[in-house]
Amino acid sequence: MKLNDPLSAPLSQDVASRLQPGETIRFCKKSDLSLDRKFGEATLAVTDTRVLVLDTTHVVVEVPFTELDEVAVEELFSSSRLEAKKKDGSRVELIYYSKVLVPEFGVFCRAINQLVRKEPPLLPDEDEATHCARCGSPLPERGSNCPLCVPRWTIFRRLFQYVKPFKVRIGILLVTLFISVGVQMVPPYITKRIVDDVIKGGNQDSLLMWIGLMFGCFTIYLVTRLFNAMMSSWLAAHLVANLRAELHTVLQRLQLGYFNKRGSGELVGRVMHDTAELQQFLIEGLPYLMVNTSSFFFVAVILLRMDWRLAVLVFLPVPFLIFGAEIFWKRLHPLFHKQGFRIESLYSILGETINGIRVVKAFAQEKTRSSQFNRRNDELRKIRFQIDVTFISFQEVMFWVMQLGIMCVWFFAAQRLSRHDPSITLGTLLAFVGYIWLLYGPLQWFTVVMNWMTHAFAGGERVFAVLDTPPEAYDSATAIAIPEVKGAVSFKDVRFSYERGKEIIKGISFDIAPGEMIGLVGKSGAGKSTIINLVCRFFEADSGLISVDGHDIKQIRLADLRNGLGMVLQETFLFNGTVLDNLKCGKPDATFEEVVRATKAANAHDFILDKEDGYDTRIGEHGAQLSGGEKQRLAIARAILHDPAILILDEATSSVDSETEKHIQEAIANLVRNRTTIAIAHRLATLRNAHRLVVLDDGKIAEMGTHDELMAKEGAFAKMIDTQTELNKLRGETWTV
Repeated sequence: MKLNDPLSAPLSQDVASRLQPGETIRFCKKSDLSLDRKFGEATLAVTDTRVLVLDTTHVVVEVPFTELDEVAVEELFSSSRLEAKKKDGSRVELIYYSKVLVPEFGVFCRAINQLVRKEPPLLPDEDEATHCARCGSPLPERGSNCPLCVPRWTIFRRLFQYVKPFKVRIGILLVTLFISVGVQMVPPYITKRIVDDVIKGGNQDSLLMWIGLMFGCFTIYLVTRLFNAMMSSWLAAHLVANLRAELHTVLQRLQLGYFNKRGSGELVGRVMHDTAELQQFLIEGLPYLMVNTSSFFFVAVILLRMDWRLAVLVFLPVPFLIFGAEIFWKRLHPLFHKQGFRIESLYSILGETINGIRVVKAFAQEKTRSSQFNRRNDELRKIRFQIDVTFISFQEVMFWVMQLGIMCVWFFAAQRLSRHDPSITLGTLLAFVGYIWLLYGPLQWFTVVMNWMTHAFAGGERVFAVLDTPPEAYDSATAIAIPEVKGAVSFKDVRFSYERGKEIIKGISFDIAPGEMIGLVGKSGAGKSTIINLVCRFFEADSGLISVDGHDIKQIRLADLRNGLGMVLQETFLFNGTVLDNLKCGKPDATFEEVVRATKAANAHDFILDKEDGYDTRIGEHGAQLSGGEKQRLAIARAILHDPAILILDEATSSVDSETEKHIQEAIANLVRNRTTIAIAHRLATLRNAHRLVVLDDGKIAEMGTHDELMAKEGAFAKMIDTQTELNKLRGETWTV
């Protein structure tokens, strides 16, 4: 990402004339839109004391920091802009830019606000390119590697790292491969001896020996090929199984933001489809590539020794085959990447349809979903057809080029035989032709290998892109171990944005004492769930300090932090297993007596026993066999069993009836006792017993205090209570505030 663009000479002179003594330009950035929102150019410059906006020649807007409250990003229909919010309440439009420059100006927006607050600006350490410097293709993500320019040998080297544990088996495989190559070289020579010695020379006594030797070669070749196939299959299966296991492990350790940008179908495609492409290449492609590459060089030496003049004719098509294969590779490589993305998209639609089948049926969306699936399926069909046409065309053209070499050999060899040239015999010609096919066969088959290789490398690049993604800092060498979390939580001037320039949390500060219950209150989008995400360290704060028990949350060993946290969410996730399996998720070594105590405290024990198989009842995918209230009580029992020091409740009683809510509230009362609790509730009255309420508005703390204190203030919280009271009157519900 380019952080500083040079100012042109006229601009530099105009800016310099306006600078105060000692004032310097901190950074500047050019936009791709003019100030009247047309394609053109404008520049944002920031000094130590003010913000300047320049057209092509002059400064047109300047806002001193002393008048500035903050700079904000405004999203427009086809572009964005930076807008200055002044302390007197007025607003000033600063600069417009296209969607391409959103991340860059997001960084500048944050940096300007930090300068206004007299803080050091946070800027990225490295430039993040949007396009590949080599081929110019758009990058999947800013600063990432170009999938079209990854050297193929890099993929080979990385794959071979996974076969190091099987070095002995690979050694045996290589020996048998070379044996199979060696016995392939013998039959054409035997053909020459049979024609020259037996048929023309009349030496019938040696015929049986030559036939027996030929039979032995074929038998050895059969045995070694069978052994090689089984060994290759075994090695490929183990390598891919290890690769899939590593992918699954790595995916679980990636930051949550990684999954927010990708569909589940894309990730499933990388774990299953892309690794399957690698497996096919390792089983079928790589062994044959090794065999035929060795065979090519052996045959080339034999042909040169037999008749160098004919050998030169045979080698003439080889450069065309090699350069043609390179062109073929460059054309197929991007097509295979497109195919991979189409498959991932198809997986996503299929997964959404299956997981959301109730919604599909409830809204009669069967035709719509089928139409979406068919459209993506048709896109995949077109890509595959394009790949097949490209591959078949190249294969047939290469076969035609090979025939030219054979034609030349027959033409010149036949002339020499007809002139009774003593340097060549009929047996030599027949053996020569046999060796030609051992030479051309690998080259022709090389197009098939290229097909497998391109498939495998395209998949391998996507697989390694996942493996190379930086994980969460689980095992930092400098991390602080906290075997037992006490529960003190502190926010000091914390700021956070999911996207650069769009701050969700804007300088929040508050403290939570061990055992205290805090309620987070505010409109949707105020930042309540984001605070929970930051406490759990699902995301890292942009600036400020979040501490647990007096330690910076970034310095605490992640496993210790997460072990001290427990969560009961609005959308309870349960695994496809038994009730007992899901309960013991938070504490795998729990005894059955501990499980029962937890379910009783969560008011879940009775309904579990009502199930036909009790605690061994299989609940189905996402808990399909349970009601919403039953899922919530299982989640509460799981949290009680986990026994966390810090408890997070995110809308734990929403979307349930009053009777079920009563049971859940009783369970929550048991759960929060003597624990630090951060609670979000849709029904504000359910937070009445919280020690303090934190009222959020647009990422800032609007109010903070007890329920009664906030009601007495008649501020933002009281207005929210009044609104909910009126709403419940319309619904015919009553509850006490």
